[in-house]
Amino acid sequence: MQSESNISGLIYQLAKLQKYFLNQHLSNLDLNSDQAKVLTFIAANPGANQRQVSVELSRGPASVSNLIKSLIQRGLLEKRMAPHSERERQLFLTDEGETTDEQVRDLFQVLEKAFAANVPDPEALTVTLKQVLKALQ
Repeated sequence: MQSESNISGLIYQLAKLQKYFLNQHLSNLDLNSDQAKVLTFIAANPGANQRQVSVELSRGPASVSNLIKSLIQRGLLEKRMAPHSERERQLFLTDEGETTDEQVRDLFQVLEKAFAANVPDPEALTVTLKQVLKALQ
């Protein structure tokens, strides 16, 4: 049984609160978490293809195809022919997609500032959490 006051229990609670915060605010942007992940991935990797998005999200091609179609229909993404291939399509954010991606990144900044403001040594905690993550993988 997990105690609410042990380290793993507190990390679990923080993760749940973070997910709730993000889902609430993403909902205001009319996005779900997977759509937001696609936008942030394409923003960081303009010209990526659908297969790369699929690998990044660890999702099947069909579900990624539906995600991409919905973002294209909303005017947040566009497909362009790859200059080196007649078959490959590359993905890019539209102007509206860039604006939406900035709003998504702002949400993460709000969370980051809340954590940093309440942790005496954020760098030390980051190192420790990375060590724990590595040990659990």
